[in-house]
Amino acid sequence: MHSRYTRTAADLACGGRRVQLILHVRKFFCHHSECTRRIFTERLSPFLEPWARTTSRLSQMIEALGLSSSARAGVRLGLRLGIETTHISILRRIMSAPTMPVGKVSVLGLDDFSFRRGRTFGTVLVDMQRHHIIDLLPNRSVETVAAWIGSHPEITHISRDRGSDYAAAAKQAAPQAIQVADRFHLCENVADAVQLLLARVLPEIQSSQQEKANEPVQPESLSPPVQEWRPAPSQQVKHAVATRRAERQSRYDQARQLATTRAERSTHCTSARHDRTDGEALAPAGNRS
Repeated sequence: MHSRYTRTAADLACGGRRVQLILHVRKFFCHHSECTRRIFTERLSPFLEPWARTTSRLSQMIEALGLSSSARAGVRLGLRLGIETTHISILRRIMSAPTMPVGKVSVLGLDDFSFRRGRTFGTVLVDMQRHHIIDLLPNRSVETVAAWIGSHPEITHISRDRGSDYAAAAKQAAPQAIQVADRFHLCENVADAVQLLLARVLPEIQSSQQEKANEPVQPESLSPPVQEWRPAPSQQVKHAVATRRAERQSRYDQARQLATTRAERSTHCTSARHDRTDGEALAPAGNRS
């Protein structure tokens, strides 16, 4: 053994707190004169890869955060789990993750995306049966797309946009495949067709509406009002309605009776007050007390 050195590595959080491992790793040296490497360090794989600052399980957790959400959302979620990282680290781990083999594809989807908006474009290939992105191409040229399609002779259907490049590539590399438009471009085609149709018949529609507005309205031509149909109430509903109506009528009668009684009492009090005032006014001055 030659010597020791210290390594620090971040590990999964415990109880919501970050964990930092301090490892004392051994160094070995070789006495063979023909050996090109004289010093060897102790390896901790697969727990900790060489030159790594995080353990393998923490790296897998950070990669899962990025794949399940996104880079910045993964950073926010990691803080709640006690994992401190950055969106650049998440993106780097996602980009270094191994890709799954393409396998056989029978229904292929083609569409473009932009590396730089309006300047540089690439091609995304999707397995329409599994709804998974299977590959990315650096451009959308006919040669690049046709070379990829030609390596998969099992393709039977190709869903693409309205561009001529993808149509030419599909016709060249997979003439047996049926080309169809994707849902977005089908809806766009329908919208364009409807817009052209409305633009062509709009003057006729406007003139027809103007003629109808100028025609006099005949009383007999008016359609009878539509009556709202309601189902016949059941006996239980009728009984409940009658009971509530009787309760409201009883409360109304009580309120009217109380109002009448108060009015009568007010009238009696007013007349008694007037009688007393009149008696005081007619009595002699010496008899007033």
